[in-house]
Amino acid sequence: MKTGTLDRIDQCILAELQADAGLQNQTLAERVNLSPSACLKRVQRLRRAGVIREEVAILDAARVGFPVLVISRVSLRSTTREAIQAFERKVHALPQVLQCHCVAGETDFVLVICARSLPAYQAFAQEQLGDALELENYSSDIVLSTTKFTTRLPLDSA
Repeated sequence: MKTGTLDRIDQCILAELQADAGLQNQTLAERVNLSPSACLKRVQRLRRAGVIREEVAILDAARVGFPVLVISRVSLRSTTREAIQAFERKVHALPQVLQCHCVAGETDFVLVICARSLPAYQAFAQEQLGDALELENYSSDIVLSTTKFTTRLPLDSA
């Protein structure tokens, strides 16, 4: 499936699943006006094509013990392919790093990191970022409040 080749029904299916990934196929089929078998085939095709990457429960971080959210900007000493790949491998192994984005601009990466407390983040930052030889520098912003958080893509917008 090529990027951008979703028809209206695919978009409706995806919008419903973005709102509730646990929908039963029968309910989903009714909502998008398809037979259950046709709906299931479309969902399976979307999964095979990688359009649907995962189906997860989104947890409230504070309620499960991670009230601290930090945005860190990281600059590497070297931006060779090997250095970037080594940093990405390191980040993948750190469960506190929720997101890692390679970016263009003043820094090389933006990380979203969760922690149980500010001292826990400080220890993490010193051990994983501050002492890392591959890093030129990093800066961190502590999130005070979240005004908007969504994982839903705006499929119906132009």
